[in-house]
Amino acid sequence: MMVTVKKPGGSLTVVVPETVAREMGLIEGAKLHVTASAASIVLRKQSRRPRRPLSRIVAQIKPASYRQRTRELSEDAPVGREIW
Repeated sequence: MMVTVKKPGGSLTVVVPETVAREMGLIEGAKLHVTASAASIVLRKQSRRPRRPLSRIVAQIKPASYRQRTRELSEDAPVGREIW
């Protein structure tokens, strides 16, 4: 399938035909990974964000900030007619 490179502003654009976009599940604003060599340009649909292990997420928790937040929550008192 042949497409035309266009220059609407300072960048070059390639219009993806609707049939190809539908087949790949592309929507406006979708992210594509671009790789290029001397003779080709490859566009790949961005895969979903890789999952991080729970151990890495927990390692990023700062105990000092957690203690501060817990203190703030424990110091709250009812303001109106809330049931606590």
